[in-house]
Amino acid sequence: MKIIADENILGAEACLGQFGDVELVAGRSVTSAQLVGAQALIVRSVTQVNRELLAGSGVGFVGTCTIGTDHLDTAFLRERGIAFCSAPGSNADSVVDYVLSALANPPGLLEDLLQGARVGIVGLGNVGRRLATRLQGLGIGCDAYDPFLDPAVHPILRPLDALKRCRVLCLHTPLTTTGPFPTRHLLDSHWLAALPARAVILNAGRGEALATQDLLSLNAKRPDIQLVLDVWENEPRVDPVLAGQCLLATPHIAGYSADGKLKGLHQVAAALARHLGVAFVPPAPPPDLQQGVGIALQGHTVAEKIRSGIAQVYDICSDDQRFRQGLAEPEPAAAFDRLRKTYPRRRELNTATLIGGKTASAADRALFKALTGQ
Repeated sequence: MKIIADENILGAEACLGQFGDVELVAGRSVTSAQLVGAQALIVRSVTQVNRELLAGSGVGFVGTCTIGTDHLDTAFLRERGIAFCSAPGSNADSVVDYVLSALANPPGLLEDLLQGARVGIVGLGNVGRRLATRLQGLGIGCDAYDPFLDPAVHPILRPLDALKRCRVLCLHTPLTTTGPFPTRHLLDSHWLAALPARAVILNAGRGEALATQDLLSLNAKRPDIQLVLDVWENEPRVDPVLAGQCLLATPHIAGYSADGKLKGLHQVAAALARHLGVAFVPPAPPPDLQQGVGIALQGHTVAEKIRSGIAQVYDICSDDQRFRQGLAEPEPAAAFDRLRKTYPRRRELNTATLIGGKTASAADRALFKALTGQ
């Protein structure tokens, strides 16, 4: 069989080659002509899979190596009898690592959170739940909003307005435009302006959850509020003024750990194998991913140890610096895609081992376990 796959999917040829011939294409610009003779299409979030793309093709399986499906016309796929799947939860730990690195960045923020300031989580799916678990393990209080879940099962759930008291607001919602609780432009500038002094708004879900114009007007009303944005309206065309107002700005790479990419690919490959009625044999990971990262918790305070532990695995500031350099180029949209395509190998905190763990104090071992989610 012929399989068309996004060229930016880590390990695609090695993993999918067991099912047939793999042809790699640019995901953002894949065309119907490239799908001629193909039976399977494996994509990421940059490819809009719809009637126009698949018209006249023989594709019978579509897999997206992402947690969301808003780029798939699922109604059309069902209508045509085309099997499809996503990879829910595959990069959730990567996104949580991104959030923790962001929280460790502003001076004093981590200390404030450890002393009682709260984190609000909008969307308690795979990412939101894992973020809440790690924050609570570190001793950081959090509240969450998710209208589709039962507060009796998830005690941290609150009405949306209750999250206005939170020092940090994290958005981890899918993009929806219909139904009783659409997430597009979920929170306007008036709502966001009610956040506490020096609040941090972090969006690592979907760019359209926050309107660009609302964020720009928020800066005029509340210049003390800091923005950490990984996702943007109209990607890859990022508003340069909004990016310039951000404390941290990155090109949609929160979930881009190498471990998360491989997990997502393997989930899709397993679904493809079930579709074909054959066995899936996961290939060995690349040599540089076969061992974890050793880290030491350095410093005297809990906040210092958390910062040092995170920085030894992932430093969000390096992504921010590369992105700002890309935005200054003559074609920033092209730079956005290039930064994602050439993204450095990044490990997840849950692959780490504690250096000197056997002799470390019980408190440090507990802190390491909470920080890494192990």
